[in-house]
Amino acid sequence: MSYEEGIYVGYRWFDTKAKTPLFPFGFGLSYTTFSFSESRVESLGNNKYRVTLEVTNTGKRKGSEVVQLYVKPVNPPVDRPEKELKGFSKITLMPGETKTVSIELNSRSFSWYDEKTASWVLSPGNYEVLTGSSSRNIHSKATLTL
Repeated sequence: MSYEEGIYVGYRWFDTKAKTPLFPFGFGLSYTTFSFSESRVESLGNNKYRVTLEVTNTGKRKGSEVVQLYVKPVNPPVDRPEKELKGFSKITLMPGETKTVSIELNSRSFSWYDEKTASWVLSPGNYEVLTGSSSRNIHSKATLTL
């Protein structure tokens, strides 16, 4: 079997090529609505971070939401996708309820695989941490520097 797509599979291809899919990665229907607060990024040392935000059920019914966390390298030294899913958390909220969501990232969350050395490489630089409810429905951005 020949694997010819490389790193641009699924939402990575659509995002990098600026194509609009009918249903973006992570898309889901609900009988309620949610609001996301701005994300906060806390350094835990050794290139580990905790991303925290609040999600509120703003509708009139109980519902579940999957908070998705993507990492976007700013000016990467090699060809990389526009953004990559690095974590998620599913929560269920009653109407009007708010929950705090925390997702941790480690050095692998920012690394890329170097085929020449057969190892993961962590490139210093700026990264955007994006949280949302699908690959195209991003609610907040935070920037960090490695």
